[in-house]
Amino acid sequence: MRIYITSVTARSGGEEAEVAFEMVSDGGEQTCRERFLISSKQYLVLGLSKGESDEETYDAVSHASEVWLAVKKAVSYLSYGACSEKALRLKLISKGYDKYIAAEAVEQICSMGLLRADDDAAREAERMAEKLWGKRRISAGLYAKGYSDSAVAHALRHLDSIGVDYEENCKRLLKKRYCASLGDKEEERKVFAALMRYGYTSSEIKSAMANI
Repeated sequence: MRIYITSVTARSGGEEAEVAFEMVSDGGEQTCRERFLISSKQYLVLGLSKGESDEETYDAVSHASEVWLAVKKAVSYLSYGACSEKALRLKLISKGYDKYIAAEAVEQICSMGLLRADDDAAREAERMAEKLWGKRRISAGLYAKGYSDSAVAHALRHLDSIGVDYEENCKRLLKKRYCASLGDKEEERKVFAALMRYGYTSSEIKSAMANI
C-alpha cells in the first residue's frame, strides 16, 4: 500500500491543521481517503508535508488527532469551572476516550498553562472555608475532587496565609446552627459529633463551646 499526504490546510485561524491522507493499494485498484484535525503545534512537531508518506506517519497523525479532540473536550469542561487533573481525566474517560489518550490530553492541557492545580485547589479551599468547614473536612473534600497531595497541602497553606481561623469558624457555625442545643448534655454530645463531621478538632469544638 502506498500512502500520501494530499493536503495540509490551516483551520481555526491557524490554531489547527487538517491533514488529508490517501491510501492506494499496491495494484492501484482501491483508494481510501481520510482527514485528521490536529493542533498547529502537533503539525510542527510531526514535520508534515505534502507528498508520499508512510504508515508510521499516518499512525502518528491519527493518534495526534485523537489527543487533540480530547484536549478540546477538556478545555470545554474547564470553561465551566476549576477541575483537578484526576477529575478531568475521569471526565474524558467517562465520555469514551481511551485512558491513555485522556492522560496525554490532560498533560497537554497542563503544558498549555490551562490547568493550575495549586491555584484551583486554593480557590476550592476558600469556598469550603466560607461554608464553615474545618481543616480536616476541607482536606477530605479536596482529595475527593481529585487534587494531589501537593495541591491539597498548598491549599491548606493558602488558607493559613489569608488568616482563616478554624476555631473562630467553629464558633460561628455553632452560633448559626446549634446554639439552641447548648445547655443540654445529651444535645451537646450530638452537637459535638456534628461539628466533628464538619472537620473540626476536639480542642476547637471545646473552645468554641466554652466561649458561647
